[in-house]
Amino acid sequence: MKALKRFLTTSKDIEKSGAVWNMIASIMFSFQQVIFSMVVTHTLTSENKYNQVMSGIFAYGYTAANLFLCIGKYGVRFFQVSDVDREYNFREYRMARLITTIIMTGLSIGYMYVMTWFQGNTDEISPDMLLIVPWVCLLKVPDAFEDVYFGEYQKNDRLDIASKMWGTRYIVTILLMIAMIVTTKNLYLTVVVSTIVTFIIMIVYILLTKEYVSEHEPLRIKKVFKQLVVTMPLAIGAFLTLYIGFAPRDFIMGILRDETLQAIYNYLAMPVFVVQMMVTFVFNPRINHISCLWNDHKISEYMKEVFKQVVFVIIITIICFIGAALLGVPVMSLIFNTDLKPYKLDLLIMIIGSGCLGMATLLGNLLTVMRYQNAIMVGYIITSLLSLFLCGGAVALYGIRGAVVFYVSILFLLSLIFAIEFAYGVLKAKKKASK
Repeated sequence: MKALKRFLTTSKDIEKSGAVWNMIASIMFSFQQVIFSMVVTHTLTSENKYNQVMSGIFAYGYTAANLFLCIGKYGVRFFQVSDVDREYNFREYRMARLITTIIMTGLSIGYMYVMTWFQGNTDEISPDMLLIVPWVCLLKVPDAFEDVYFGEYQKNDRLDIASKMWGTRYIVTILLMIAMIVTTKNLYLTVVVSTIVTFIIMIVYILLTKEYVSEHEPLRIKKVFKQLVVTMPLAIGAFLTLYIGFAPRDFIMGILRDETLQAIYNYLAMPVFVVQMMVTFVFNPRINHISCLWNDHKISEYMKEVFKQVVFVIIITIICFIGAALLGVPVMSLIFNTDLKPYKLDLLIMIIGSGCLGMATLLGNLLTVMRYQNAIMVGYIITSLLSLFLCGGAVALYGIRGAVVFYVSILFLLSLIFAIEFAYGVLKAKKKASK
């Protein structure tokens, strides 16, 4: 244990170590689903149809889990790290997170039963789905709770500790899941064991690093509930942004009732998060600096940082688009053991959506730093309502192509709304500074 603690808490260059491990952790987080879906489709049976069904169930569960994860995390990470004036202390952030994590857990457990009730007939729902999806949701509970520790470490300039904890836990979990599915060929058992192990790792890591958080401040219950109210727009926004991504999958499952198409859509949607992941690489280590620039009213320097981030998103999107056009279909077909040639155009459209999501993520983070939480919620409410009422029609009329085009259009609209709100916030700050 001493060696493990030394690894987690000791870095020769804290800033460099934080950046490197943040990148590793983000890659593991973003590609867990990709890696595991690939293994599932090549491992479970010799029948490709069955593999795709299992992969589709896991993908559906993983997307649902990320939806519930938004409730657990409550969208508070960037708010917590950018709280440079320490309006709320760590014990208050942690108590609030405990509350939201308990709510997340309850919703995760009840999810399949609610779905069963709405369907009206359990025979219409795959028994595998009833078993697997709740456990996939529980797999994400540690992600929600430990994130409050990561925010505190980062605020105290110890992003390296947070990133090592996050990255190594994901590495262990992914390796365990691969080993379990290959040896047991049982997806349910794999998810159950992996969930239990990831809970154990989280507890051990927190105990080893607890001295790096502040425990001496008083716990003010009023502050806890005030924080929950103030950050509620961030939680709603985080939930709705994933609902936007979940809606096409939900309508494909509900309207087309084809788990194979669910799997194919999942394969096409995986690259969407590449640009968002790259934004995380670059933006996370800079949160404190960017927050200080805004709080100190250094608008010109703040805008220079923002410009760099925007250019980075555009360049990465172009590179990904070219890569997808040249190699995307053959590589992904090989990885997922599925012929994706008929879906090349859909893949390229999804890459454009990746850039839109990356831009929306960046602008949403910046609006959080600027404390424009309500503005964020407005954008998400508009786009999620459009998804709720129009996505089903697009799927019913055009199948996967309808789901893809609608999803990317919604992401473009979301990034446009955030851009307008961001411009308004900056102009208002400049006007205030000139007085």
